[in-house]
Amino acid sequence: MREALQFEHETVDTTIFNISWGGESPGYDAWGGVAAADFDGDGRDEFATGGRLSPDGGYYHLYDRTADGWDRYELEPDFRPGVGATATDVDGDGCPEIVCGEWGSRLFVVDADPTAESFGTARVVYDGFENGPHDLLAADVDGDGEMEIVARVKDHSLVVFDDIGSDGEWVPTVVASGLDGDGTAVADISDGPGLDIVTNQGWFQNVDGEGTDWQQHPLVDPALDWDHETRIAVGDVDDDGDLEVVISESELDANARLAVLSRTDTGPWEHRLLFDAEDDRRALHTLELADLDGDGRLEVVTAEMENDKTDGESVTPRWWCLGTDGETWERRVLLDENLGSHCARVLDVDGDGRPDIVGKVWRANDRNGADGLNHVDCLRNVTE
Repeated sequence: MREALQFEHETVDTTIFNISWGGESPGYDAWGGVAAADFDGDGRDEFATGGRLSPDGGYYHLYDRTADGWDRYELEPDFRPGVGATATDVDGDGCPEIVCGEWGSRLFVVDADPTAESFGTARVVYDGFENGPHDLLAADVDGDGEMEIVARVKDHSLVVFDDIGSDGEWVPTVVASGLDGDGTAVADISDGPGLDIVTNQGWFQNVDGEGTDWQQHPLVDPALDWDHETRIAVGDVDDDGDLEVVISESELDANARLAVLSRTDTGPWEHRLLFDAEDDRRALHTLELADLDGDGRLEVVTAEMENDKTDGESVTPRWWCLGTDGETWERRVLLDENLGSHCARVLDVDGDGRPDIVGKVWRANDRNGADGLNHVDCLRNVTE
């Protein structure tokens, strides 16, 4: 990583604090539903997040950085957004929509352009999940030039939705059932037709390239005893010309690890621990890859949660960047202000071409750098 790598912290929003699961005190609870894209077509990415509004109801907030600061738009959904969400142009109008689940069985498409009359309009496109999907991704899985939606329910099914531009209910193709945990990515691992799906329980080869025939392959060495709740990202992080899988333990109260997995000819992939258990990181529920410093190499972005995973007193959460020159890995703290994050995203909030980072809490600690409030934060990239 370049020494010149530099970020400026901006507070995007702080809101009423509520830690209980559907408790009686008012407040925003269980912040999930993260999607990032240029929803209004102004050349700057927006950041959306939603969840449960205690004591009942749901919320969705869309944050847009302007020359005067941050604007918050409220979508006011009639459902309670869950963890999983992604952004893609579902209807072919050139503007991305939000695809998100709920705390329940349904999947929604939400119009997210704050300048449009249809802003906040949601329609149900599927009703049949065991619970709301924890992982949602948009990718051209079958190589036909149109996006599919990959959905995974924690501890349950992994499915792909094709033909998402249709007006009717979406039809899932089941890739696997009964997969423990979570953590999902899409990448061309097999170097064959179509894209493959990577999970904490192995990677699934898109055998025919059409997303109809899937073959599971091993990934994480069972000897690592890796926790089943994970975050996963795929990219060439060491600049060797091959894809690596980066995986973190996303919910552990202590001793959370982060590893880079490199492919082997057979069996589980080789691993290199970037955070070992002895480092005692907590709940690394953010995992993104991006060239933050413009040197042509990908860096790993991760952050620790609040939600009592850290307590804000004896252990405070930090945001991290990890990078390598191909041999030695370097760790760098990006934010150390007692502000945790959950599902942070890399995006370009100011349209200057440099990747920024925006994240929010799942639930705030009683003691944090925002006086115990829920918070959304931006690390704006000012690297020269």
